[in-house]
Amino acid sequence: MQRILAGYCARHGLPLICDESSGQAGFIQLEDGARRFFRGSHFDLNPLGAAEIADDKAYTLGFLKRDGYSVPDSLLIHAFDVLAGLRVQKPEIAEHMHSAEDALHFAENVGYPVFVKPNSGQEGEDVVRLDTRANLERSLTDLLMRHSSLLVQKAIPGSDLRILVLDGEVLLALHRQPVHVKGDGERSVEELAFSITGINFRDPRVEPELTRQGLGPASIPEKEQTVELLPNKNLSAGAIAHDVTDQVSDDLKATAIAICKALGLRYAGIDLISETPEQTGGSYAVLEVNAAPGLNRYAAQGETELQQVIEVYERVFDALTGHNSQ
Repeated sequence: MQRILAGYCARHGLPLICDESSGQAGFIQLEDGARRFFRGSHFDLNPLGAAEIADDKAYTLGFLKRDGYSVPDSLLIHAFDVLAGLRVQKPEIAEHMHSAEDALHFAENVGYPVFVKPNSGQEGEDVVRLDTRANLERSLTDLLMRHSSLLVQKAIPGSDLRILVLDGEVLLALHRQPVHVKGDGERSVEELAFSITGINFRDPRVEPELTRQGLGPASIPEKEQTVELLPNKNLSAGAIAHDVTDQVSDDLKATAIAICKALGLRYAGIDLISETPEQTGGSYAVLEVNAAPGLNRYAAQGETELQQVIEVYERVFDALTGHNSQ
C-alpha cells in the first residue's frame, strides 16, 4: 500500500511524510496545509467513534441487529478476572455480562458448530470453529487466558464475502475461500501444506479442522480432494479470494452500502455470508465490519488482483485528499 500511496502523491505533487523506522505511518500534506494521517491501512476517512465501534464485533452486530439487519446468533463472554473485578466495582454492569459457562449453554441452544473469536482484533487471529462441547470447553479455557472477551457465534452456511464500500459505492466484492490444499493421491496433508507459502501447519487450529474431515497430518488425500486447514477465511491467514463484483446482486451491494452508512463509516469492508449472493432478496448474515480493510494479500495473488487493488486505493486516496473536488 505504501508504494501505491507514494506513487499517487508523486503524481499529484503532494508531500508524503513517513516515519523513518518502518514507513508504515505518516501523513499527506495537502495544498492548503492540512494533513491526512495514515497508519497501515487506517486512513483519515472514518470518524474515530465509528471506527472504534466497528473494531468491537459485539457492538457492531448489536447495532446492526437493532436496525433490522441479519446477523448470526451471538453471545459476548468475558474472562473470569474481568467479571470478578466488575462484580466488585460495578455489579449492576456485571449482572448483564456472560461467562464461559453461559457460552456452553448458548452453543447447546443454537446448535453446533459455533465459531469463537476475539471480540476485538483483525486478520482472523485466534478464530476457531468448534463442533463439540468438549472442544468448546478447551478452546474457551485457552482463549480466555489471552483475551478479555470473546464472541461466540452460530456458524452460518454459505459463501463468505467481503464487500468494499467507499462513500456509498461498492468498489470490490470478494468471495473468500478457506485455507486449503488439493490432494494429489501421493503426498500427505502435511507435505501438501508445507508447499503453501505463509501457512503455519503447527497452528493449533489445524488439527481440529483435519479431525473434523476425518483426516490427520499423515493422511494422503485422494487426487483433487479439497482439505481445509483453517476454520477462518481471512486472506491474512492464507485464504484465497476471487473477484465476484459483477456476480453479486445489486440487492446485496445495496445492503452493504446501507450497513456502512448505518455505522457512520465512509470506507469499510463488510464481511457477510450468503447462500445465494447472486440472487435478489437472498438471505445473508453480517459477520463483522472492518473499518481498515487490508488488501496486500489479495494483491499478491496475481497481476490482475494487483491492478484491482491499485484502482481501489486510488479511489481511497482521492477521497482522502479531496483530489476530485479540487
